[in-house]
Amino acid sequence: MYVKFENDYADRELQLLAELLSILDEKLAEVSNLISKSVDPESDGLTDRGEYFIGVGFSVIQQYLTDTLTLTGMSKRKALDIGPRYSKEFTFISVVNAAANWWKHSAEWVGQETTSTLASRTQRIVIETAESLDYPLSNVLAKLLGSSEIMLCALLPNLVLWRSAIDTAVRENA
Repeated sequence: MYVKFENDYADRELQLLAELLSILDEKLAEVSNLISKSVDPESDGLTDRGEYFIGVGFSVIQQYLTDTLTLTGMSKRKALDIGPRYSKEFTFISVVNAAANWWKHSAEWVGQETTSTLASRTQRIVIETAESLDYPLSNVLAKLLGSSEIMLCALLPNLVLWRSAIDTAVRENA
């Protein structure tokens, strides 16, 4: 949850999120360094390790999204369609949210027919964004950033834009 005074925001959750993402980025840098030195990063478990840290990052960002919506009266479904766009079809936030859901639930979907709307939407967004099922979260992060140098903290500016768009939408509908 945030508080706005004139044009400034007090957003403790964003500060905590930034701190945690910075820690995860340190771990990602460590993994990247080990990958560059490894003969077989996949067999060494390094690629899975990086995917793990990225998944945790997406999940804590999703928690921030939920915290931000607290007391706004706006549904999460509507909030996912607000703010900066990743593509014509998806907002930046809807891709981040789908990546978090993928991280949390994809093991449940292995070898199963997808019957839930959440599972279908999540899979569609992640697969279309990542363009590969090999390390999809790493690929989603790289696509969101437009770079092969991936850092979770680099997502923060779009989260700030989203928060501002949410605030504007809430104030216009008040």
